[in-house]
Amino acid sequence: MKNGKLLGGCLAVALVLLVAGGGALYWIVLRPLWQGASALVDSAQQWQQVAQLEQQVSNREPFRAPADGRLDSARVAALVAVQQALSARLGDRWQELEAKYAELKSEQQRDGREPGVQDMFVAYADIAALIVEAKRAQVEALNAQGLSLEEYRWIRAQAFAALGLAAQDATPPALAGSEMAANAELLRPHRELLAKTAASAWLGF
Repeated sequence: MKNGKLLGGCLAVALVLLVAGGGALYWIVLRPLWQGASALVDSAQQWQQVAQLEQQVSNREPFRAPADGRLDSARVAALVAVQQALSARLGDRWQELEAKYAELKSEQQRDGREPGVQDMFVAYADIAALIVEAKRAQVEALNAQGLSLEEYRWIRAQAFAALGLAAQDATPPALAGSEMAANAELLRPHRELLAKTAASAWLGF
C-alpha cells in the first residue's frame, strides 16, 4: 500500500507539471519519473523479500561475543563456508554490475550532468535484485552452518577488520600478540576469498 501511494504521489506531481507545461514535459518529466518510480516500487518489494528471507534463518539464539574479540578456527571455517556460498551463487555478476555503473558514471561526468531520477532508481532496482539472490544464498549457508545472523555479522566484522593485516605475509612487530594479529593469522589462508566478497559487508551481508 505504501509503495502504491509513493508511486501515485510521484505521478500526480508529474501530471500537474504535464498539464501546466504542455506535451513536451512528458519526455522531460513524466516518462522518466514513471519509469524511475516504477523501479523504486520494484526495489522496495525486493527489499521486503530480503527481510522475509532473513526470517528463515533457523538459529535465533542470542549471541554473546567473546570479550577478547578473537576468532577461532571453527568460526573462521563457518565464515568461509558462507562467503564461498555467496561467491558461488553470484559468480562474476557483481563485478559486471560494478563495471556497468562505473561506465554510467563516467558517461555522466563526461556529459557534465548528475545522475537523474531514472538513472538512480533503475540502478537501485538492479542492485536490489542481486541482493535478493545473494541473501537467499546467505540464509541457506547460515542454516547449513548453524549460525545466527548476529553471530555471523560479528564474525564477519572481526574478519574484515583484520583483512588488511591478513593481506600481509607477516605481522608487524608492533601488532604481535594483538587480537587483530591473532585473527589475521587464521584468515590468511582465505584472504583472496574474503577480499573478493568484501562488497557483501558493504551491503550488510
